[in-house]
Amino acid sequence: MNALMTMNGTHGATATATTRDLHRLKQTAGQVVGNVFFGTLLKMMRESPLKGKYGHGGRGEEVFAGQLDGVLAEKAGTALKRGLGDVLYTRLAHQQELISKTHEERSKSRLQERA
Repeated sequence: MNALMTMNGTHGATATATTRDLHRLKQTAGQVVGNVFFGTLLKMMRESPLKGKYGHGGRGEEVFAGQLDGVLAEKAGTALKRGLGDVLYTRLAHQQELISKTHEERSKSRLQERA
C-alpha cells in the first residue's frame, strides 16, 4: 500500500483514489476468501444430518439460513488478520502497482512525443 501511495504522492487526487482503491481491494479479497471457504463450510454444516429436535428454527431458519450464512462468511473473511485474504490482497496490490507504473510511463512517453 505504501508503494502505491508514494508512487502517486505528487498527485493528491490520484493518491486518494489509489488509497480508496486499495481499501476496496482489501475488503473484496476478504469477501472472496470468506465466501469461498467460510461459505462452503457453513453450507456443509447446514446440510449436516446432525440436527436435534431442539435448537432448530423451523421453516424460517431454512428460508433465511443462506442469507445469514452469506453475511457471516463475508464478515469472517474480512475479519481475518493473516491468511489467504492477505496473500491475495498483497499479490493483487503488487499487480496493480505494476499496472499503474506502466500507465504512468506510457503517459509520460506520449507527452514527450507530443512536445
